Amino acid sequence: GLPPALAARGHRVMTISPRYDQYKDAWDTSVAVEVKVGDNIEIVRFFHCYKRGVDRVFVDHPMFLEKVWGKTGSKIYGPKAGLDYLDNELRFSLLCQAALEAPKVLNLNSSNYFSGPYGEDVLFIANDWHTALIPCYLKSMYQSRGI
Repeated sequence: GLPPALAARGHRVMTISPRYDQYKDAWDTSVAVEVKVGDNIEIVRFFHCYKRGVDRVFVDHPMFLEKVWGKTGSKIYGPKAGLDYLDNELRFSLLCQAALEAPKVLNLNSSNYFSGPYGEDVLFIANDWHTALIPCYLKSMYQSRGI
């Protein structure tokens, strides 16, 4: 409820989540970025739809979709309650880094009031453990470069 409420108050709002499914309204933006995950460079793509005044962005990478399609019986965080997948820290590091890049690289023109990239003047709300690295990355990777 918070994103549409902020949008209704005149703010430009984007939500970012993993692309766990083939969301019927989301389209491939054709924008890809590289993020460092562990010792590897991974490429993520962004899918997008616009609903209730909010840019809904989905981070596309096999680490997300493969957790749902066939292999795990739709268990997103672990094989059973209370047990995490061994790659959760890598998957959510990838999500956090992609979330930090999205406002800079996505050129979204879905609203009548806003268009183009969000830029660098944004506020991030990290509302769950999956996004806990966002403040750390903001300080260590972006603030140190003046972003």
